Amino acid sequence: MQTHPKYTPLDRNGHVTNLLRNANVAIVGGGRFCRKLIKFYREHNLSEQKPRIIGVADIDPQAEGLQYARQLGIYTTTEYSRLYQIDGLQVLLEITRDPDLPAAIRKTKPAQVELIDHFHSRYLWDSIQVENLQHRILDQFEQIKNDPDATEKLFLKCFDCFNNIIIRRNDRSRDIELELLEKERTRTQIIQGSTIPTFVIDQDHVVTHWNKALEKLTGRSAQEFVGTNRQWAPFWESERPTMADVILDQIDKADIQKLYGTHWRESGLIEGAYEAEVFFPAVGETGKWLWFTAAPLKAPDGTIVGAIETLWDKTEDVKAQQERERHTQELAGLCSIYTALSAPLHIDRRIESAMREVQRYLQADDVSIYLQETDETLFLKYYLGRPQNLGTMEHQRIAQRVARTGELFAVDVIDILTTPSLKKLADSGFKSLLFIPISAKEKKAIGVLQVAGKRPGQFATIKRHALDMIGNRIGVAIENAMLQEQYIKSEEKYRSLFNNDPNPIFIVSHESYEILDINERAQDCYGYTRDELNGMPFLHLGDPNDREVEYGLSHLPLGQSILLAKRKHFRKGGRSFFVNISVSHARYGERDVLIATTADVTESIEKETQLIQASKMTTLGIMAAGMAHEINQPLNVIQICADFFLKTLKKGQPISAQELEGIAKDITDNVNRATGIIKHVRDFARQAEVVTSKVHINSPIEDVFKVLGHQIKVHQIALDLHLEPDIPYIMADHNRLEQVFINLVTNAIDAMDEKAEQPEHKGMEKRLIIKTFSQDSQVVATVQDNGSGMSEEVKNKILEPFFTTKEIGKGTGLGVSISYGIIKDFEGDIQIDSQAGVGTTFHLSFPAFQEKRYGDE
Repeated sequence: MQTHPKYTPLDRNGHVTNLLRNANVAIVGGGRFCRKLIKFYREHNLSEQKPRIIGVADIDPQAEGLQYARQLGIYTTTEYSRLYQIDGLQVLLEITRDPDLPAAIRKTKPAQVELIDHFHSRYLWDSIQVENLQHRILDQFEQIKNDPDATEKLFLKCFDCFNNIIIRRNDRSRDIELELLEKERTRTQIIQGSTIPTFVIDQDHVVTHWNKALEKLTGRSAQEFVGTNRQWAPFWESERPTMADVILDQIDKADIQKLYGTHWRESGLIEGAYEAEVFFPAVGETGKWLWFTAAPLKAPDGTIVGAIETLWDKTEDVKAQQERERHTQELAGLCSIYTALSAPLHIDRRIESAMREVQRYLQADDVSIYLQETDETLFLKYYLGRPQNLGTMEHQRIAQRVARTGELFAVDVIDILTTPSLKKLADSGFKSLLFIPISAKEKKAIGVLQVAGKRPGQFATIKRHALDMIGNRIGVAIENAMLQEQYIKSEEKYRSLFNNDPNPIFIVSHESYEILDINERAQDCYGYTRDELNGMPFLHLGDPNDREVEYGLSHLPLGQSILLAKRKHFRKGGRSFFVNISVSHARYGERDVLIATTADVTESIEKETQLIQASKMTTLGIMAAGMAHEINQPLNVIQICADFFLKTLKKGQPISAQELEGIAKDITDNVNRATGIIKHVRDFARQAEVVTSKVHINSPIEDVFKVLGHQIKVHQIALDLHLEPDIPYIMADHNRLEQVFINLVTNAIDAMDEKAEQPEHKGMEKRLIIKTFSQDSQVVATVQDNGSGMSEEVKNKILEPFFTTKEIGKGTGLGVSISYGIIKDFEGDIQIDSQAGVGTTFHLSFPAFQEKRYGDE
């Protein structure tokens, strides 16, 4: 392989052709110019010194020049770094439009490989054309050098070619100049329009930009600095480099350390940039903390041609940080005082430890605590240092006023020296005195904390609220100590009340629901011993399928109560009974607990069940005619089938298999129909425990008309059912919901009949409309009639037990009341819209079933 001659660096005119002569060249950028260049070197004989293209790289595998090189058998790749591995590579020709690529290649290329970037290769094509033209002209000149006319034409043609090149280069230079002017104009607009204080210096350290935001920050105008190198003046009292100057001069880090100490660092975002946070006393009236970042401005070839510096006013942030640090120190001191007062020691030892922490926190020389007698006089109880009795009337008066008003009172050196009654303190060397009220719960005054210091103004910077907290915490500790004895005495009283409550009481862990404590009534009611109940999960006393209780306990906020009504519990041995569970979420000593009281309501539930059953029997009596009609219809069909068989047999006529099959099917269908009606009535009439489960509310509504369908027809009522098919489930009991809707429908029938009997409404169209739908996590059912309606007085009493508007013997007054109780048992609600003479609408709403709430998968 032929060796390459010694290369010379690129000159400022961009003459790159010398580097390419007889060189092994790889091209970075496989676009149209790459194809044009390869084709030119292949098709033109430029002498033995023309370059050899040995590789092409482009990120686009379909690039025009890359494909052309691949067709010619030239090595191609989508990663330019792989070109470095080609043996004998001497020159990289970068002809992309990526402004950052040349710098990246310079950092990674082998040292012996020269780089011609796209800035220098811009004129490569012209240089190639000129060189090619030079060879052609010299060849032609040898042939015509003796012919003046031909020689003149040849030179004119040559000058035209050079002229065209000059014109193209001038046009390009003009375009570049215009582009640079536009970029400079845009950069100026960006800098001036920025809300971030900014200035820019050129390579000679002269300010080129000083924006409005920086004028506002420094109070100095741009006119004062643009065109000068006095960018330091707004920040320092004497001339010294700004961070932008540091960037431009590329000074050593050790020198930067001398200028900014430890307050600077290299930017983690901008390469070659530095940032720092420094207090500038000359900026503003009282100085400012400024965060500033300086970054280099680089030419396309990577040389630094200027620097830009941005500043950010961090004064308020720094002050906030200093305030947080002061607050942290304050909290640490208060925590030490609180810790001393909370230690498991006798109250005297705790107070003495707290006084030492107060002395350390306030850097005091003397600390004394005076407690208040019943007559509001104060006596010295604790002291640290020398005992300072309130010997003078003035001293006693000041302390009593602080205790009475709860207001801090500070006495400084001037007051001490000029107040005769405080002269004793001055003689002791004290120059600052602070009285802090000691208050207990509800700001009850119990004494005064006196703090003395030997420096004037010693307590002036201490925050008032911190001193109030110290006085209050000491007061609470003293009060708690006095209350401890009362608590011990009251414990016996509490235990007596706890054990003599008529209902079982359970103290239950809020986390595990384990029983922590019980009263004696709980043992008697449930049949377990105290040892058996303690540690038992409270939920084990109830129905394991009743997940509503667990949900109620787990979602009960602290300080709130909940009533879980009519819940089944079991005594030892498995015998069940019903209870109302009242639960409160509270603190019990140091624990988060639930206090559960269970009241036996079995007897009332049994009476309620009997009342509901009696209401069912009344309803069945009302439905008897309808049920008879419903059963008679299938019986009539069966009778007709039997008559057909008898007549046919008497006549001796054969019955075909098809007729037998059809008649048998009719008999079977009608037997099943009658059986279904009887079963439905039996299930409805049966007295059973209510089992709450998922119910589709449309189902009990549809069952109502299995037994009341005949009633609707007999009373000539138009029935409109609008039941939403995809309605959510609710938690209820099918049987009892059916009873509710039967009651509402029969009441509606009576109301419409009553109105139709009135002369002015003879021949009216009776209409019953029942709708179901979901709304806002609720399942809603409405029962609407156009009957006689209710007055406001009747509507307000309709839900009361035994209230009725019907004649004696025709109504018990329990129907709507019982329905209301059933609806409430299922966490539902009932609203009534009614107008006398117009009609009535009952709105029933129930919470929609939620899978997560009840724990279903």
